[in-house]
Amino acid sequence: MSERFLGEVVLRGVAYSVAVARHCVGEMLAAAGHQVVEDARLIVSELITNALIHTASGLNGGVVTVEVVAVDVEIVRVEVTDDGAVTVPRSRLSGGDECHGRGLWLVERVSLRWGVRLLGAGQRAVWAETFTGQAVPACAGKDVTIGAAHSGRQVGGCVG
Repeated sequence: MSERFLGEVVLRGVAYSVAVARHCVGEMLAAAGHQVVEDARLIVSELITNALIHTASGLNGGVVTVEVVAVDVEIVRVEVTDDGAVTVPRSRLSGGDECHGRGLWLVERVSLRWGVRLLGAGQRAVWAETFTGQAVPACAGKDVTIGAAHSGRQVGGCVG
């Protein structure tokens, strides 16, 4: 399967846009038949929150753009384009008493892979791909497992 564009939404750079984006991504994925949408919804929440805190998107008149693409039948890419910043997004684990700093760490944990693309004019896109379906293999007479561990994500397999 080649990639398939599922939708795009452009939102004002305000806190309420996080909830709107979560809803829109969930609706886009459900309409396209994807069954497991919570990781994609978490990813878009974290990426937009980062854009609002760390980029010009959070300034007066700023915007964020969310694009959703089906990479294959069970994997989607969620991409958030922001208005740019001088920093480059990176994953880190914050201390227990810090209020911020876990967003990309969470994205890294629930995604198959993620990255950053510089787009010019100061803009950049932060993207992540995640599993969104439950492929059940033909395992006659065997138990079937479906899991989602960070490393070596298991999309379905036979036990026994």
